[in-house]
This record gives sequence, C-alpha cells and structure tokens, in this order.
Amino acid sequence: MRGGRGTALVVGTLLVAAVTAGCGTVVPGQARVAPVARGDRALIDQYIASANHAGDAGPTVQTAFLRATQAQGAPFPPDRCFGNMTLQTDLVGRTLRPDPGWKPPETQPNTPAPAGAIYVVAAAVSVRQGQLEIREDVGSKHFVIHDGRVTGYAPCAD
Repeated sequence: MRGGRGTALVVGTLLVAAVTAGCGTVVPGQARVAPVARGDRALIDQYIASANHAGDAGPTVQTAFLRATQAQGAPFPPDRCFGNMTLQTDLVGRTLRPDPGWKPPETQPNTPAPAGAIYVVAAAVSVRQGQLEIREDVGSKHFVIHDGRVTGYAPCAD
C-alpha cells in the first residue's frame, strides 16, 4: 500500500510540474483589443435578435429573413437545408473582431472580399424542429456591415 501511495504522489507531482512549467513564460508583443466601429456591435446584435425572432415565427419566416439578408459573394443554401427547421443563434459578444480579408468559402479564387466592414464572432447555433433542439453547432459567424445594413451568411441547417 505504501509503495502505491508514494508512486501516486510522485506521478501527481510530475503532472503538476508539467502543467505549470509554461506558466512563467513571457510572450513578446503587445496585447491589443481589435477595434469594432462604434455602433456596429449593436447592429449585429439587432440582426441576431431579428433572425431569432424570425425563427420563433417558423421556418418559412426565418428562411425568408435569411435569404433577404444574405451577404454578397456566397449563394444562399438550397431550400432543402431548412425544411421544417429553424436556427437559434447566440453570440459570444466579447469575441467580435474585424476580419477584413475574409471572403465566403464558396467563392471563386479571384473574388474580392465583400464590400463593407467584415466581422467574425464566436457563435452557438441551435438547430430546432419546433421547440425541440436537434443539435447545437459551435463555431464562428461572419457579418458584413455596409451602409448601415447588416448581412450574414446563412448556414445549411440539415
């Protein structure tokens, strides 16, 4: 018994030492907060609130909202992507940052980035059928603000 506890103590000590070894490392550079234009965060929050409200009204209403606010440069997902499903999106607001060089993955190689201010933010998107949550996806979501209007890129829900 004593040998087992002694071994566990040694292994535990080594694990703690390994985990904390990098804690004293200094990373060169200067921390900076990415600038988000005044009012753009509020516009994006309003866009998400409107998209979620449209989802509460049902799949047809939300699909129409997403189609009407699809940003330039990426095709809207086929109608089969939504069917009788809706999306509930929750953003991690403090992760909002500019992403000026980004362009939708479905575009041709020489297609320029969308016109306007491009932002990326961490998001959790719940796929629902009625009130039942089928799954939740966590990733990043892009938005474009141009002339005071927010557009996004609708994901395929299926």
